[in-house]
Amino acid sequence: MSANDSALDTCAVCDAPVYTLEDPMLRLGGSAVRYDVCTRCGFTRKPSRFHPDPVSEKQQYDQHENTPDNEGYVAMLDGFLRRAVDPFVVSGRALDFGSGPGPILKDLLKGRGFKTDHYDPIYHPDRAVFKKRYDVITATEVFEHFHHPLEETLRLCTLLEDGGILAVMTSLRMEEDETFLDWWYRRDPTHVSFYTARSFDILSEKASLLLLRSEDDKRLSFQKRVIP
Repeated sequence: MSANDSALDTCAVCDAPVYTLEDPMLRLGGSAVRYDVCTRCGFTRKPSRFHPDPVSEKQQYDQHENTPDNEGYVAMLDGFLRRAVDPFVVSGRALDFGSGPGPILKDLLKGRGFKTDHYDPIYHPDRAVFKKRYDVITATEVFEHFHHPLEETLRLCTLLEDGGILAVMTSLRMEEDETFLDWWYRRDPTHVSFYTARSFDILSEKASLLLLRSEDDKRLSFQKRVIP
């Protein structure tokens, strides 16, 4: 993140003007937490002054019970693969991007016959993955943590083979601001970016991705376009 993005003038996804949305009930350093909301695509981002510092961010992640012993969590990830990956690609090289402390999704992909890698900037910062190409990349509960979503999406696309699949899990933002302010999902301090269906349409267009499926306002499957 950069110091000059604490006050945004334009949307980080589509460059349209933004307006300010404040939550008077949620405060940080004496100030009401603020969001910048796009007037065109609805993409909503928390300015950098309201982002947690790296130590606090890791402490928040460490509280998650995302372990192989959590049967519900494993079942949820398997269900994600069945809906967002299995219908589109069944073999090849796979990357779980933003894997967290335990590579559960990597192991599930490996069990399906994929040759798998995983990357997490905190728990497994293996930068060798950025020199490879993949037939499928998964990003579960990752996009809401992106400080610069367009740049991160473009980076992921450079790692995909032509025709490869990007499978995303994130909860889409409600259109109404009042509903957004009541939304539990935004109250996680590490969640800084919130997307609408329109903002994903624009992201996919800019990254040369084709939306194959959007399910339950949570699971999205994209295919990298083959550019002649």
